[in-house]
Amino acid sequence: MNPISTKLRLTEYQGVVTLDLERITIGMVMKGKKVLHHNDKTSEIGANDLFILCPGIHYEENIPENGIFEQVLFFISAEQIQKLLITLSDNFGIAIDSKHTCANCRAHNFLITDAPPTISLLFNSVSQCFAREEYRQSRAMHFIKLADLVLMILLNDNKCFTNKLLSGADMATAQFTSKVYDNLFNDISIEQLAEQTNRSLTSFKKEFKRQFDSPPHQWFVEKRLQHAKLLLQSTSMTISEIGNSCAFSNISHFIKLFKRQYQTTPAAMRKQWKEK
Repeated sequence: MNPISTKLRLTEYQGVVTLDLERITIGMVMKGKKVLHHNDKTSEIGANDLFILCPGIHYEENIPENGIFEQVLFFISAEQIQKLLITLSDNFGIAIDSKHTCANCRAHNFLITDAPPTISLLFNSVSQCFAREEYRQSRAMHFIKLADLVLMILLNDNKCFTNKLLSGADMATAQFTSKVYDNLFNDISIEQLAEQTNRSLTSFKKEFKRQFDSPPHQWFVEKRLQHAKLLLQSTSMTISEIGNSCAFSNISHFIKLFKRQYQTTPAAMRKQWKEK
């Protein structure tokens, strides 16, 4: 059964880790820091920062401080978000506004913000609860804490964060996104992917642009090259193995695209990284 919340504690640095998330993930770093790699950039999440990761692939580094990294995570499906929103609206008259949108919302499939005091207290409480066996074994108690978190987010003034949460309630959007990420490293044409999502090619491209703020072909190439770059740095896989694992069956074409994107070849980048 999928967990609702969890606490992760690390005492050793594990390098860059790839996450393939199927549900909205909301978390807070309690000790240490987290670094998200995205579009060849990085974003740092410090202690007591609140973050939300949308379904899809994420690259993270969890860096211990004084030998310890700790974080608390909540996972929530589209179905759970819908049920909670209906309950909060019907029973408490909470206004649900999902009309907000801005460049910050569209730019990434994650968001980082300062945690309001009430949410910070909630995460610290949950962190302490994991020391109790009755909490760890009670799915109902986990869900109650999740409901409290959703309520606090909706009552907060951070419209971007609320929008990220509410975007996870759209089942059609969640299924579309899931299908795209499921095929990220498959050798599949845009036409085939449109067919799998039961859309015409025109409709697929329009929906893709709306959700990912990029044309499909460009987005797929950039994401695959980013993944290849991280594999170069974090594994001992050969250049051919990396190219094949990132859906570049023609290695010469892969190297050409890589050089166009990063102004250097995969082999040269790996050598440079090792020297550092």
